[in-house]
Amino acid sequence: MSRSGSYATFFVGDFFFGIPIAIGVEVTKGQEVTPVPLGPKEVAGFFNLRGQIVTAINMRVRLGLPAVDHGSDALSIFFQDQDHLFALLVDRVGDFTEVTENTFEETPSNLDPNARELIVGVHKLADKLLLVLDTHKIVSGINLVQS
Repeated sequence: MSRSGSYATFFVGDFFFGIPIAIGVEVTKGQEVTPVPLGPKEVAGFFNLRGQIVTAINMRVRLGLPAVDHGSDALSIFFQDQDHLFALLVDRVGDFTEVTENTFEETPSNLDPNARELIVGVHKLADKLLLVLDTHKIVSGINLVQS
């Protein structure tokens, strides 16, 4: 994964995350999620986006944070991993941010292990840290069944 480029940013709790826009990022609000009985706890459910079935991942649960019910105000950040479309349910959406390799640092060792496994590094910005997520690790760490 490149250490510089453009990132779609968002918040989960007090944490500021980014994923590369090169993976086809789209943001929506208010998608109705259909829960999956007996599904993995990280999977909030599925929904239909323009004819495609999307797996919705609750990022609070995936990161080991307390769950919050956003109801119809849920914000989704979409991306493609292999042949499947996924949505990350997040608390707040940020801006698209351009970063350079000069601001990049390795993942801090003092991060919670649940989050550390998903983060490939951080960018020190003027007023906060941008935690860069590996979207493939987010989805590969969940036992998903998708048709």
